[in-house]
Amino acid sequence: MKHELAIIVPAWKTKYLRESIESILAQSDQRFQLYIFDDASPFNIESEIESARSSQNVYYHRYSENLGQKSLVQHWNRCIKNTADEKWIWLFSDDDIMSPKCVESFYQILEKHPGYAAYRFNTCKIGTDGSTIRENYFPEVTDAVQFLNLKLSYTQESYIVETIFSRKAFNSINGIPDLPLAWASDDLFNVKLALKGNIRTIPGDLVFWRYSDSNISGEKNRLSAQKKIKASQTFVRWILSKKKLKEQLNPPDLPVRWYVRQIRSLYQQLTLVDEWRAVTGIVFDDKSVLKHYFKMKKDRNKLTAWLRKFSS
Repeated sequence: MKHELAIIVPAWKTKYLRESIESILAQSDQRFQLYIFDDASPFNIESEIESARSSQNVYYHRYSENLGQKSLVQHWNRCIKNTADEKWIWLFSDDDIMSPKCVESFYQILEKHPGYAAYRFNTCKIGTDGSTIRENYFPEVTDAVQFLNLKLSYTQESYIVETIFSRKAFNSINGIPDLPLAWASDDLFNVKLALKGNIRTIPGDLVFWRYSDSNISGEKNRLSAQKKIKASQTFVRWILSKKKLKEQLNPPDLPVRWYVRQIRSLYQQLTLVDEWRAVTGIVFDDKSVLKHYFKMKKDRNKLTAWLRKFSS
């Protein structure tokens, strides 16, 4: 039986894979096709999903090339293009969990409120032990400006796994933007989706996104930090190039403020030269980056001095 929803799991890690797959197969509404794409993993993906493969709505494929190491986004887009022609796509992951009624809730809201480019679940960010780190809740309907205001101000976090998007919208914006380490790729993708027809929030059920050292967000080294800055720079420069979009933000220099905060959050992995290259990388797009950067440096030095005073 053909379904309208494709759930895609680009599999690489096995630590939480079984738990992730079980949360999908335990859905109260089974109107979906589950695709598990093994990115030439060195781990035994097949053994972890052996029991799941007996289900008629599970498809497994192992790629001979590990594309995710080169570009995670290219791997994501490859997985999506290798599905059938389902109208709706849910790009999930190998370590996250969905509530038991997520699929049911999606079909319900799709029937009540059709016409959106994408539908989003609210999320719960969890640690490696499953404990709650934070919860994220978006408005009933989110347009591109609202999404950027919430995201760039750090009011809400968002993740690629929370969004079910239409294949038509995906094709019309040429897939998920390919940024280094997929850093901010989902944010830019969400903005482009919202510009195509807004994003509707699915109430009630949550997606549980796992934060750990084994995912990109938890990586802490200079090379990773440099790539994250490069991706952040591409994201910000895209926003700054959309004058009408930028002018509606609150404040209009919010993208630059976010960018400098990215530099600040990565400062332990970056050299002073790395920081300065990051700043000069967008100075011709928005000179206010200099003001915000030097203010950040001043505030950071004050904090360091204060900590030294009370630790001595």
